Amino acid sequence: MRKTVFLLASLFVMMLATQRVNAEGPASASATANATATIITPISITNVADLNFGNIVAGTGAGTVTVATTGTRTSTGDVILPSATLGTVNAAEFTVTGLADATYAITLPTSIDISETGGTTMTVDNFTSNPSGTGTLAGGTQTLSVGARLNVGAGQVAGDYTGEFSVTVAYN
Repeated sequence: MRKTVFLLASLFVMMLATQRVNAEGPASASATANATATIITPISITNVADLNFGNIVAGTGAGTVTVATTGTRTSTGDVILPSATLGTVNAAEFTVTGLADATYAITLPTSIDISETGGTTMTVDNFTSNPSGTGTLAGGTQTLSVGARLNVGAGQVAGDYTGEFSVTVAYN
């Protein structure tokens, strides 16, 4: 009888231990997650109009001609801007396209040289843009205007001066 009581008591203790282990749950668990990515429209910039300072008369002293982002021009120093034969005057214009409502950074050159066929040069500097520094692609597009200052030397050689500059845009 003692053996039976001892056996029953042992079975009872083992049953309680098994219940306790089952109540604590498994020793590990797992869950799943999704991995996602979105490829967006690349940003691009297209030239629509070139920067034109128009016709300029160089004096015996140096001066500057500035074309604002609005396309208006002003001068300083010994430079004459003829009103009757002003030539083509306008700011450079670009179209920036990309992801709708994204913002982007604008990088302008510090300065460039433009030259005529004989090799004489003038420096273009003080580049400005509208928008300035950053832009927003409302609806996926924005017009970017660029103006600058032309440094005209004393007695600058007459001729058609040309040169290139780059405007860089990048998503923020």
